[in-house]
Amino acid sequence: MTVNLVVKIDSDLRRQARAIATMRGETVSDVVRAALAKYIQDSIEESEDVRETDAIMASIKAGASTHTPDEIWARIAALEAQGALPD
Repeated sequence: MTVNLVVKIDSDLRRQARAIATMRGETVSDVVRAALAKYIQDSIEESEDVRETDAIMASIKAGASTHTPDEIWARIAALEAQGALPD
């Protein structure tokens, strides 16, 4: 089911949206729907990143071990030497 949504935008943005729609053979509604869907997806991914970062930080604060960049690179080099990493 589709519904109407009224959004106020400045005339330059409307002109640009119409130009993009024309170039793509789409309607302005198509352009706005695609832009809104991308904005929502990006926002969801960003919030998931923030939650994951918060969980990692809480784990570190609770005493989880951490590693220096040199330790991480040494581990990666060892795994590569073993052939344990994909090309």
